[in-house]
Amino acid sequence: MIRTLLFAAVAACVACTTSESAAEPIAPGSLGTASETPAQMKELTDAVELFQKRDYEGALKLLEEAVKKDPDLPPPHVIMAQFFAQTNVPAGVRNALERAVVDSPDDPQAYLILGDIAMRERRAAEARLLFEKAESLLAQWKGSAKRKDSMMPQLCSGLATTAEARGDWAEARKQLEAWLKLDPKSAAALLRLAQCQFREKDVQGALENLKAAAKINADMLPPEAVLAQWFARSGDQENARKWLIAALTAAPKNPPVRLVAAQWAWETGRLEEAEKQAAAALQLDPNYYQAKILRGIIALFQKDYKAAELYFESAHLQSPKDFAASNNLALALIEQKDEAKRRRALEYAENNVKQFPQMGDAYSTYGWVLYKLGRLQDAEAALRKAISGGTLSAETAYYLACVLADRGRDADAVRLLQSAAQSPAPFAQREEAQSLLEQLRKAQPPQAQPQAQQPQPQK
Repeated sequence: MIRTLLFAAVAACVACTTSESAAEPIAPGSLGTASETPAQMKELTDAVELFQKRDYEGALKLLEEAVKKDPDLPPPHVIMAQFFAQTNVPAGVRNALERAVVDSPDDPQAYLILGDIAMRERRAAEARLLFEKAESLLAQWKGSAKRKDSMMPQLCSGLATTAEARGDWAEARKQLEAWLKLDPKSAAALLRLAQCQFREKDVQGALENLKAAAKINADMLPPEAVLAQWFARSGDQENARKWLIAALTAAPKNPPVRLVAAQWAWETGRLEEAEKQAAAALQLDPNYYQAKILRGIIALFQKDYKAAELYFESAHLQSPKDFAASNNLALALIEQKDEAKRRRALEYAENNVKQFPQMGDAYSTYGWVLYKLGRLQDAEAALRKAISGGTLSAETAYYLACVLADRGRDADAVRLLQSAAQSPAPFAQREEAQSLLEQLRKAQPPQAQPQAQQPQPQK
């Protein structure tokens, strides 16, 4: 659970990634069309106003008129889908795109967008079919040249994404190279091409393209740090350390590099080194939110709950709506003896399950807080909710095991503790989980203990 939250924060250091933004007011100039001056067309401006008044039919009629006047505009329903996306109405987006496919069957853009949606929802096979349909339509495209020029990079990116999803790195590389022929200065394409080369064991080629991407995007992580992350994720910690040293040598005053070094040290059990690197990141940038989160997590692992509280409190004040800060703050507060702090822990945990009802981690922390307050029945209900989505982290397994052990269900607790002990991810209560597991095993009658499998006689 903690690792997932932190990984998301550190991954944000690579500026070539994309993120979804909150709904914002619609601007005619933000339609993403090939037309140079869409904002000057009265039909578009009026369509925006009608859409904001929920007069969708009126807006669509004006968009149809606008498309007749400007061939560089996408189909009306595609523009409507963009309107719905900007106002955070997913159902409206999908319905508009489905209409676009029916009303404009020879236009590829709806297929491209539907393919992107399918990939975000991890439906790779469906996405591939959608992108291939768009590819066939673009191959016989006779419409606006500007629109084709704008759609081709989308197509290459989409086909590369589906190839990456199925591990076809050669095909992904082919599509990314085609994208770069269309847009040689695309840092995103260079970064993804570098990752393909890394997967194909071409580290030098990956490094060269990472350097090229970094020249275009100054906010990107230094190439050496990116390689360190990739090696770490592939399990090659020796090379991860090598490239981290190279990154720290090349950019010792780069806070994100220090953060990557801190995360690697934390993940590999080097808490003192992790603390040192996280502290260095904060010294370089005292307002570095992700560094505050990691420094607080390191303090949790060190059982220094007051220090953890300080870092998470600071992060929460900096970003009150962010889940990571308030969730970890609740964990730091509940471990302390001060009753006022324990009440605050409950308040944060209760608020998070209301604010983030789809997040299992919110219910996991809520369950642990309830357990620490002696509310075993409520704690079990919350923890059952946490695992209802199918994910069982080491922390949640340990929390639920504690509840079940206290309620006399030792056998179930043992199974959960075994799961927690086998987790390779960083786990703050690993020693406590192992100790409880040994205690429960000793208390179980011999016949209740899991039996080791006997070796089968050779034939």
